[in-house]
Amino acid sequence: MGIVRLAIDVVGGDYGPGVVIRGAVEAKLRSGLNFSPLLCGKREQIEHIIKSLESSQRVIAEEFDIEHCPEIISGSDTPARAWKTKKNSSIVRCVALQKEGKVNASISAGDTGTLLGAAVFLLGRSESVARPALAAFLPTIRKRPSLMLDVGANLDCRVEHLVTFGLMGFEYYQKFFAIKTPQVFLLNIGKEPFKGTRTLHEADRLLRDRCRGYRGFIEGSRVLSGDADIIVCDGFAGNVLLKACESFHGLVAKALGDENGLFEAVKQKMAVLNSENYGAVPLLGIKGIVMKAHGSSSSTAIARAIETSVMLVRKNGSSQK
Repeated sequence: MGIVRLAIDVVGGDYGPGVVIRGAVEAKLRSGLNFSPLLCGKREQIEHIIKSLESSQRVIAEEFDIEHCPEIISGSDTPARAWKTKKNSSIVRCVALQKEGKVNASISAGDTGTLLGAAVFLLGRSESVARPALAAFLPTIRKRPSLMLDVGANLDCRVEHLVTFGLMGFEYYQKFFAIKTPQVFLLNIGKEPFKGTRTLHEADRLLRDRCRGYRGFIEGSRVLSGDADIIVCDGFAGNVLLKACESFHGLVAKALGDENGLFEAVKQKMAVLNSENYGAVPLLGIKGIVMKAHGSSSSTAIARAIETSVMLVRKNGSSQK
């Protein structure tokens, strides 16, 4: 397979374009993957940052292509319509470049609503998908992680949305891990059939009929146990749960205080709970590959997001020549 081309929004992250650009350099230095980044942002700013890098990094970054994006999305812009009103912003252009066939995947640490709007309206939904969803891998006590969706794209979900998430998650996990029948569960306050909301009860009924991997409800206390391959929930619950898992390292660091050696040992053992190690999560249910990185992504997290994106492109069997 030929080189993989990635459009990367350098403006979206909380820590500025420099961190994103250094992340792309890190990915080149560390991974050995055959990819070519297309940096989306203000050309003059990007060129200035590249010139300020140390020589070994600058040599690599000078080979990167730049897509000049003069517009900036502000807090007053409506996320769902920014794809139309700010077409020359970095987050919208990084998706539009995929629509134009110039890249294989798009990566942004910017606003989730804006990225979702651009992906849906520029790339389109997959067939039979009511709502696209953000999916994230969670660590478990077994060797394989669990896939949870939605983790933030849809805060208020109807029955058909949850059913779609289950079916999308089943198909994605099946392809990603080459497992014939991954097990799907609905996140609930209890595993008993009488617990939960009417929406969950109806989604449970439909998933039993439509998803051959569906196994019923799962409680939050079993999310990291490895009981489930796919965990389905609305974006509000999923986002809260994901961020709670991500806070683990900070909690351990404070609890152990000056025990640096012990903290490092725990950190290595529990590396799967470090958000930097997955880098970005895919937006499922669209016609393309769009990766959402955490707003507070470090350069290491951006590098991981790039590595994950390249892997997904290769698994999908497409590549720019």
